[in-house]
Amino acid sequence: MSVIHTTAGWLTFRPAAAADHDTLHRWVTDPRSRFWGALDASPEDVAVELARLAAAAHEAGYVIERAGTPLAFVELYDPSRVLLSHLAEQLPLRPGDLGMHLLCAPPEGEATESGLTSALMAATVAWIFAAPRKHRRIIVEPDTRNTKILAKNALAGFRTVPGFEQTALAGKTACIQAVDPAQFFASPLAARARVPQLALPSPATHLTGQSARRAEAHLVAKALREMIHERALTPRSAGQPGYYSIDAGGTTIRFAATKHPLEHYSIDPDTVRDESGAPVRLIPLVARLAPQLGIPASFVHTYLEELSSTLAGRARAEALARPGVAELSDAAASLDAAAYMQYIESAMVEGHPGFIANAGRAGMSEAEATAYVPEQGRSTALVWVAVRREAATVASIRGVRMEDLTGAVLARHGLDPARYVALPVHPWQWENKVTTVFADLLLSGDMVYLGEGEDLMHPQQSLRTFFNLTRPELPYVKTAVAVRNMGFTRGLSPAYMSVTPAINEWVASLLDADPDFTHYNVRLLKEIASIGVTGDVYHGSAASGVADNGPHQKMLAALWRESPIPMLGEGNVAVTLAAVLHTDPAGRPLAAEWIARSGLTPADWLARLLNVYLRPAVRALAEYDIAFMLHSENVILELDGFVPVGSFLKDIGEEVAVLNPQREVPEAIARITSDATMDQELRAQPIHADIIDGVLRHLGALLSDAGALSDEEFWACVRACVDGYRADYPDSGSTLPLCAPDFMHSCLNRLQWRNPETMVNLSDQNASLLYAGRIRNPLRGPV
Repeated sequence: MSVIHTTAGWLTFRPAAAADHDTLHRWVTDPRSRFWGALDASPEDVAVELARLAAAAHEAGYVIERAGTPLAFVELYDPSRVLLSHLAEQLPLRPGDLGMHLLCAPPEGEATESGLTSALMAATVAWIFAAPRKHRRIIVEPDTRNTKILAKNALAGFRTVPGFEQTALAGKTACIQAVDPAQFFASPLAARARVPQLALPSPATHLTGQSARRAEAHLVAKALREMIHERALTPRSAGQPGYYSIDAGGTTIRFAATKHPLEHYSIDPDTVRDESGAPVRLIPLVARLAPQLGIPASFVHTYLEELSSTLAGRARAEALARPGVAELSDAAASLDAAAYMQYIESAMVEGHPGFIANAGRAGMSEAEATAYVPEQGRSTALVWVAVRREAATVASIRGVRMEDLTGAVLARHGLDPARYVALPVHPWQWENKVTTVFADLLLSGDMVYLGEGEDLMHPQQSLRTFFNLTRPELPYVKTAVAVRNMGFTRGLSPAYMSVTPAINEWVASLLDADPDFTHYNVRLLKEIASIGVTGDVYHGSAASGVADNGPHQKMLAALWRESPIPMLGEGNVAVTLAAVLHTDPAGRPLAAEWIARSGLTPADWLARLLNVYLRPAVRALAEYDIAFMLHSENVILELDGFVPVGSFLKDIGEEVAVLNPQREVPEAIARITSDATMDQELRAQPIHADIIDGVLRHLGALLSDAGALSDEEFWACVRACVDGYRADYPDSGSTLPLCAPDFMHSCLNRLQWRNPETMVNLSDQNASLLYAGRIRNPLRGPV
């Protein structure tokens, strides 16, 4: 018997028994099950068939139950011996192929449970592919008239076997289809089912085939592009139009590229070659370049480890059957808003567009990375613990009670919410840190293990934040996870968490009613509640002065952030801003696909995007001295027919800043105010660095390379957005030099090269930044 966690709850797979014949008879004789071809079957017929399956050598039947109630019947068979054996010479069957039939219980009456059949399909496919099974492909042969199952199969990643679109089988014309794990785990349904992990060695096949070569070529091109952009390498013409060469680590590298504004070179990965004409290897290249990049000798191996892990992660993602931009777009019509949002989230494989080593995830094993990183398409369940109230800090915005968010968890275990608070914990953190580093809390009873949560949670690009797939209207949950990624260990400070809701409340008091935010449908995803454990020995020893503050004080905390799903307009969808920078395996930009489907000109579409992205950033800074860190993972777009019609800004508590010491801020949240003396250029730097250089540089190059907008047209649109704001509010931020001839060239990778373990001092980020002179501002005029 196997148990699978799904968006419809926990489902149990058990062998079908003779006692199931009455239930199955009702199902197969229901008119809605007509494609099973058993409408006239008697109870005895069904009993005989169950007995035959039980005795068969190459077939088996299983019943799927939820809390003891049968929901579906699964029939498995060896297609080389049963049903399709007569096609063995024509049909390209493989060792390990498994045939499958899935019969879902017809709903009683008119009421249907939304998402149940999707959960049953996802659970069945995930169960078949789960270790230690050896099945690497599932074969199905639906009736060509059964359009509903054909659509459901497509959502699970099934593809029609070429040449078998119309195949004569007993009693039907069938469409023979197949799915393998790479296709399923890249499909929209994969996130809806989770198989509890088994600790089996991984063969790491993603590192030995084409997926690894694609990943390395991509990252080599990206590394060269960003090193050139940060002026660590200098390109020169290679004597052939569109070709350049650079001297790198004692060798000359040649490549084809298109040059764009902001010293951005779109490099064709397939053209990058060394002096001998061989492809360039990523890790040896960076190892040779380490002195030139300014990586201290004490950190070279640390950075190479993070880069190597990034390469492995990209290869892991490339090994999946990554969907094309058309498939990503088509799915909006067949998925609900929550499922589509998470399908797009899992399709994002690039990570931060500027950082080269952006997915190190140091501390995660192969199995853990497969289970917990968003681009693998899996969902998980959070671990819950109860903490004595005196050992924790709890905070929330007005109108939100922690009991409303966690009370049910405590009630299920008979714990008094007056004495305990419930804390969600990342499953990696529980296994790798809590049970060892915080053993004392468990021994003393100050912390009590409650078990896994009931809801299926989907990891986001930030790694430690989870979206609730079971109940999408509920808040995100952000957890602490002591994994080093992109220059930081991803903990959460209880001290910061204690004022996070207050920060959100104050920012919202200014911007929720702002007329420009309202007009352009820009909203904040507020962090509404938080909890942090402070009653541990690490906080105590630091408070007493016998120990310094450190990462151990950031290992047990969580916050809750609003979900965008309840705020969407009718029929609209939400997607991460990172999607506009996404390209599919064929190199096609998703943004260009959306533009083509929107019915707008590229310039009009871009203007709509800028109005809900760049303009609110300008408004917040110019009118309220508030700077957001609006990289592509911190913004969610609302789309209507693929047209941007709104946005959600997030990660407010940790990353918002007030860039004017004279701005009145409540004393409790004074830490968000910069106490540095800032001229107007420094105040404009968050827009220049994070938006112009950090996001729009990449988007402009993608759209130009795709032929959607030239560089000149793209940056003219961006300038028009800024000019439009100034025309509407001539007295707001008039001294901000957003369109100055140039601006300080902030370099992200140089920060990571300097110290890959702690890139910046979070309490004084501006003082930690590194610059490579000044760079021409494309908003100034013709590029």
